[in-house]
Amino acid sequence: MYKSERMMKAIGDISDDKIEKASRALGYHKDRRHTARISIRMGRLMSIAAVAVLLLALGAVAYAANFFGLRELYANPNRGDMPEEAADLIVSEGAEVKGDGWSANVQETYCDEGTVLVTVHVSADASYIVVPTDAELDSQLSALGLPEEGTLREYARDEEKTLLFVGANLDREALGLTSTGERFENASPQEMTIYVEGARGSSTDAPIDTICTVVAVAWSSETQDPDTLAPERRELPITLVEGKSTPLGLYTPADPCSLPGFELGELSLTQTPLGIELRLKMKTLDEETARNLLTLRLDGVEFHGAGTIDPNGYAVFTQGQGDFGDSPIIQFLDWNKNTIAKVSFEKTE
Repeated sequence: MYKSERMMKAIGDISDDKIEKASRALGYHKDRRHTARISIRMGRLMSIAAVAVLLLALGAVAYAANFFGLRELYANPNRGDMPEEAADLIVSEGAEVKGDGWSANVQETYCDEGTVLVTVHVSADASYIVVPTDAELDSQLSALGLPEEGTLREYARDEEKTLLFVGANLDREALGLTSTGERFENASPQEMTIYVEGARGSSTDAPIDTICTVVAVAWSSETQDPDTLAPERRELPITLVEGKSTPLGLYTPADPCSLPGFELGELSLTQTPLGIELRLKMKTLDEETARNLLTLRLDGVEFHGAGTIDPNGYAVFTQGQGDFGDSPIIQFLDWNKNTIAKVSFEKTE
């Protein structure tokens, strides 16, 4: 069903009590971090257009749940919107699992040589309040985007509901991930979208059959010790296919031992749909000296994805934007962000 059809069906199903609930919800949603800020003044009578805008803003019904999709959650002020080339590779998923009073489904996935993106939608019945796993019992209600004063613990007691802490994990080994991160967006106290971004240290041309594991931990006001709670785990099967990437060149360092404590190897630069990917072979020669290294920078390029350094493997940085020229130059920084080495590379192919 197309979005417009879903929207019209949603509008037709709206009752007065749903409008009232949506109006209350909008009061907190428009203040939610990272989300679109939409202000709507509602009178006793609402036009269909106003209802449609409200539904799109809230994601308050199932038909508008895709409002928090990969395109929307990927974008931020630093890296801007998702490139159209990458957006065209987003795959809609349908895998769904059910827990005790809650359910989760994979909405969309994206994969290229250096990055994996996944969105998971979680919904629960009225007895729950769905909470991000990066929140704690004494976190403020702003963790859900609520403007009221108080903590999640107090809110659950007042509402006589159970807090459901939910997160999502990818299979690091199957996907060759070097790091992962999560971001959470609540459309309502019973609905949340989890955005998972992983950086890959290896790639494959073949489709990857893997899983996304949803972990949920329930806490009620009767529970005394949160550490004794048993988590529910549910596995969502997904198949990822890498988007096409273009090699930009292979390079060798002018002086392989110019970075104290290391021997530098081949540098590979690749254009992925999300931007430039850097892979640099490294070998530790002196562990004590090697500990001084914090990160690296490629002159002319700003990386917006995850960056990781394996001191006896590869440094991998993704989603770069810019121009590195004919002879790439990499600056290596210590923990005080001071340059400890500046190495030039020459193209070999």
